[in-house]
Amino acid sequence: MGVKREDVRRLTETSPMNILILAEVSAAIVIGGAERVLREQALGLQQGGHQVALVVRAPLEDSRSQVAVGAVTEHRYGVLRRNQCAFVLSSFFRSVQTFDRARSRDALDIVLVHQSMAGLGPILIRRASARGWVYVCHSLAHEEYLSRTGEHSALFGRVARALGAWLRRWCERMVMQRCSRVIVLSEFMKQRVMAAHRIDESTIHILPGGADPVKFHPPADRDEVRRCLGIPAGGVVLLAVRNLVARMGLDRLIQAMVQVEKEHPGVLLLIGGSGPLRQELERLIADLQLANRVRLLGFIAEEELPNYYQAADVVLMPTHELEGFGLVTVEALACGTPVLGTPVGAIPEVLARLDSGLITKGSDPDSLALAIDLVLSRFREQPGEQERLSIKGRTLVMENYNWSRHNEQLDLLLQEVCDHFSIPSRG
Repeated sequence: MGVKREDVRRLTETSPMNILILAEVSAAIVIGGAERVLREQALGLQQGGHQVALVVRAPLEDSRSQVAVGAVTEHRYGVLRRNQCAFVLSSFFRSVQTFDRARSRDALDIVLVHQSMAGLGPILIRRASARGWVYVCHSLAHEEYLSRTGEHSALFGRVARALGAWLRRWCERMVMQRCSRVIVLSEFMKQRVMAAHRIDESTIHILPGGADPVKFHPPADRDEVRRCLGIPAGGVVLLAVRNLVARMGLDRLIQAMVQVEKEHPGVLLLIGGSGPLRQELERLIADLQLANRVRLLGFIAEEELPNYYQAADVVLMPTHELEGFGLVTVEALACGTPVLGTPVGAIPEVLARLDSGLITKGSDPDSLALAIDLVLSRFREQPGEQERLSIKGRTLVMENYNWSRHNEQLDLLLQEVCDHFSIPSRG
């Protein structure tokens, strides 16, 4: 269930709200989609005339207790990391302490919870502090955990992994079921939330993610952008911007490049991102003798990201599990670069609106190789096809997947929560 676009006009009639946002990631350090959504929502609501503050777990690389994110103050709390029990308990109590420090003397209208561990203590102990609580589900916590940790051969490891997944699922359900609304970024995540946590469909609202079309825009001169980045001007350039973790399917993409290179000699694959699989991917590239065809760029800074999208002929989304939305898709489309993605998670929800030929048959290496070959052959054999998809993709973002529209819908939804829900009793 989403917010109707024609109802956005009612925003001019809404009153300023006092909003507190809770999260396990920092809006000041954007390293992935969760941080991007958090930052865009916080700044968008503040620019919409609301009083906004953040309460987040302090990132490892910056332990300051308070920082400014634009005109929004981000209050932070540290956690103990010596074991899982210490982590959970310290997160529970310190999030409540920081919640109390961050909220102003004015009564809170809305608490927006972005991750369950950040919201567990406040919603159980301080639930009566706000008129309404709303949950933003990027992905299911236990599924992310299982994907990130991988299988264990030892019994103790398997038990610990199962316990960790159960704890995260329980925590997320406790928080989500106490919120009056749940926001997801895709139909895929809506279905996953209903299946995992028995949340009533009527309380779930789809607010798709977006891109900033001013920041992410087509290049004036692609060859010049490539020259500045040290990328060959004349060849075909493929780009994947992904965290280097198993669920992103990067190993399968590298394997697919063996066949792609045979069909399209000189093609270059750039992989931007950091993560625990870097050494494994480096070995795979060496074993397949693809050192001249595949480059691992490392983490791409936020200010450089548009340039890499602009430099590519095609951006690839080789994910093989758990894609709650995929901001890379709409950011690349905003830059006028077509995106080829797997039929996983929410990827087809965006790409099917652009061209069904941009969705692979599967996430295995053969399917990836075939789809890349078909798209590159299509561009070569049909003059103007790449430009047509470029224009269509940017138009799709301008009309449907931008942060202005997302925050208009979010603003309206939060106002409706304030209008229809009184201060809940403690419990």
